[in-house]
Amino acid sequence: MHRVIFATTLLAALVTLSCNRQGIPEEFNYKVKPEKLGVTREKISALDEILQGFVDEEKVSCATAFIAKGGNVVYEKSFGYKDLENKVPARPDDIYVLFSQTKAIVAVALMTLYEQGKFDLDDPISKYIPGFSDEVLTSVADDGTYTSVPAERPVTVGDLMCHSSGYLAPLTNKLNRIMTASGQRPFVPRNTVGESVESNKTLPLGFQPGTEWNYNFDMDVIAYLVEILSGKSLQEYLKETLFIPLGMDFTAYYFDDPSLKDRIVCTYSKQDGKFVKSPMSGIDRLFNGPKTYAGGTFGLYGPIQDYAKFCQMLVNGGEFNHHRILKQETVQLMLQNRLPEVNSGGEGFRFGLGFELFTHPDKKKIAPQMSDSCFRWGGAAGTEYLMDPENDLVILYYISMRGDTGTYPVFLKAAYDLFE
Repeated sequence: MHRVIFATTLLAALVTLSCNRQGIPEEFNYKVKPEKLGVTREKISALDEILQGFVDEEKVSCATAFIAKGGNVVYEKSFGYKDLENKVPARPDDIYVLFSQTKAIVAVALMTLYEQGKFDLDDPISKYIPGFSDEVLTSVADDGTYTSVPAERPVTVGDLMCHSSGYLAPLTNKLNRIMTASGQRPFVPRNTVGESVESNKTLPLGFQPGTEWNYNFDMDVIAYLVEILSGKSLQEYLKETLFIPLGMDFTAYYFDDPSLKDRIVCTYSKQDGKFVKSPMSGIDRLFNGPKTYAGGTFGLYGPIQDYAKFCQMLVNGGEFNHHRILKQETVQLMLQNRLPEVNSGGEGFRFGLGFELFTHPDKKKIAPQMSDSCFRWGGAAGTEYLMDPENDLVILYYISMRGDTGTYPVFLKAAYDLFE
């Protein structure tokens, strides 16, 4: 098993924060005068111009940004239209599709069960989900015939949390597509994440466990594991364990209150230079569907402030809103690299239990001011979050656009510029 590499700079930053336990923010302070933090009106105006420019240049349909230092909110604004066709202005309390931001929330949920002694990271997943594949593909032909070898070791829970299990890796997906198209693999209704995992668990792995990084369906297995270990549905467990304690009142897979429909942001892509509404923008299923499928790969919706609370909890070392979600040592455990030094993520790429890390000296920063203690991820429609414990910063940037707009690095540098 590969050796876990400790992120020394990150741990030092977290320890520094822990030494000031009395000073951690339990709620966001919206009454602070930015000037007291060195943030001038001119710098705020410059950031306003950048975000409005993204809209004016039609790079994005809308943008919402949230920046807090030490729990003091110095910036929370929206620009553009959440519904272009009807010219509905975006607002900071709008509800965005979070896509892969779901992953970190499910990862934290599983680690609450880790603290209860329900599992160990090195446990084989087959201990809890019997029948998980123990063979690894070496080749797949176009007719669906394939060659494989035995797995050198079982897939562990930790492998799945850092996307190094081989589950539904490219070779596996190729085999799955061929088998499904030829009728060798029957269609199985997947009304729950458990049904999805049970259907896919017997497919051969795409590489030897722990030897590579393959994004992104491992977290569905983790979501299913949360349900197995907690004895509750994922929706119920997230609500009880994270959303209610942290005050994330409008984060969910589905909604019951129809008045929230007006807060859902439409998702767009650019085709031939024009905005085109994504099929994912259909919101009826959020309110009127069966509401049974809740996975770990994607699925959550929520406003930027809700997710900022989740981020601040992690920067605080596991506590926010007068509720301790995780122990500080558990947060530190999540922020240790679990990937081999050479992997498909690229030069210096490191990943912990749910987050990209920036502890490798060769890792290129998204913005030059980022500290080595940063950890982050985002969603497929352009939502981004970043936590910087060393600088005591929580920074989120939400758009609702499929495809790379090139706007996030520009925004992130400008966000750090506020404090220089």
